Amino acid sequence: MKNVIGTGSALDRLKRIIPASVQPKFSTADEWRAWQEAEGRKRSEELDRMNQKSRTEKIFGRSGIQDLHRSCTFANYEVSGEGQRKAYTMAKSYAQNFGSGFASFVFSGGPGTGKNHLAAAIGNHLLAGGHSVLVVTIPDLMLRVRECYDG
Repeated sequence: MKNVIGTGSALDRLKRIIPASVQPKFSTADEWRAWQEAEGRKRSEELDRMNQKSRTEKIFGRSGIQDLHRSCTFANYEVSGEGQRKAYTMAKSYAQNFGSGFASFVFSGGPGTGKNHLAAAIGNHLLAGGHSVLVVTIPDLMLRVRECYDG
């Protein structure tokens, strides 16, 4: 293929056999080569984006963050009391200062207080920064422990 492009003979032969009303996209071998290189770069960039998306999806899939909570952020968390304000402040501080303090974060509280939202917000923040995350609820953790002992 390199010899065909380098000599321009393929383009010369095409010019001789195509009808006069048809204009080729390329008039020289250099134009054709430049187009091939540009198309190659585009395809390479597209593959890089697809690979990155695939890696991100795999990381999200292993994170334990449920589909319902994938869009949870600190910005869309609604604080409705002093306890939630304190939890929000601590969770956001943990996420922003990750790696400089405690290695894990545990929430406790009644149903509907936003524990899953804040846990997912931390996870989403860290995943966006390239960290690995595992979000697990106590009931899920207990089921996994029990499965270890069930025969």
